[in-house]
Amino acid sequence: MARQNYFEFIKSMRFDAKKEIEIVKKILQEDIYIKNYKTNLQEFFSDGYKKYYPVEKKGQHVTFEEKFTVIYQRFTSVDCLYTVFEFIIDLYSEIRNKDKFAKNYVASKELEKIEDSGWIPEDDNEFEIWKETIKHTSLMDQYEKLCERLEYSLDKTNHELITLENGDKIIVEKNAYASEVSQILSESNMQDAIKLLEYNHFANKGNIHRKKEILLSLAGYLEPYLKEFEHPETLPKELKDIYNELKIVLQTKGAETDKKGKKIPKKIAVFDNLSEMYNKGGLRHNNDKQYHLNMNDEELEQWYDNIYSSTLFVILSLEMGRNLSKLNELKKK
Repeated sequence: MARQNYFEFIKSMRFDAKKEIEIVKKILQEDIYIKNYKTNLQEFFSDGYKKYYPVEKKGQHVTFEEKFTVIYQRFTSVDCLYTVFEFIIDLYSEIRNKDKFAKNYVASKELEKIEDSGWIPEDDNEFEIWKETIKHTSLMDQYEKLCERLEYSLDKTNHELITLENGDKIIVEKNAYASEVSQILSESNMQDAIKLLEYNHFANKGNIHRKKEILLSLAGYLEPYLKEFEHPETLPKELKDIYNELKIVLQTKGAETDKKGKKIPKKIAVFDNLSEMYNKGGLRHNNDKQYHLNMNDEELEQWYDNIYSSTLFVILSLEMGRNLSKLNELKKK
């Protein structure tokens, strides 16, 4: 079966990027009131685009609506959604940097904190800014809704918002290795593929029980391979070809001869070490000495995170071995 590309995989996770774009549009166009004046977030961005967005960023798109429409027409699905978010975030940054009042706007929750702190304006300038801040809390509440949709989308698609050295913010895959491995796993088990991405879910921070469940699921996928590679001399042809490629690029370990003095292939060290991490790390086969027994929760979670990273490496190594084996076959033709 052909491997799904990343965006096909996202679709299988039941995240509908087109629907999310429609939700973003609705938030932008939803009516809000600034005092008695009815407006919406789109009008705020439209006005800010005209006043503050640099010409080099506008290009040939005169209005906010035109730029938004061009993005909507040029990109598809997740690319469209995240390009829209990057555009809005960049525009909002320009507005905050250049508008005297906008840089001080806050949502209702933050306004309450400021008021509870007892802060009061000390001069006419501060008083004027404070009046505008209070007036625009409904606008910032609406912008907060937009940010919540961004966080939801990032979480569902294993992406994150990062800041470049020049201050620009872009959306990237949270863990490129995890995304690649999830595609590999999706060929045989979609549940394992989704669980692998779920490990990095923000809600699982500190959730040792769930992380253990996910690692056990991944162990179930890897166990047949790890068992086979414990005895390189008996590997079937397909795995033997992978082994022959990996022993060149990865460290090996173990005896060179058996008890009878017969030469035998060494083990791939990282495979053997990962098997030990699972077996003696409280994850499976708890009949040997266990390394985790004296760890506190924080140490245990870090230990699980290390096993997770090593698991990604081993799965990618297996894939690399397959690719190198195929390359050698092509060379022979």
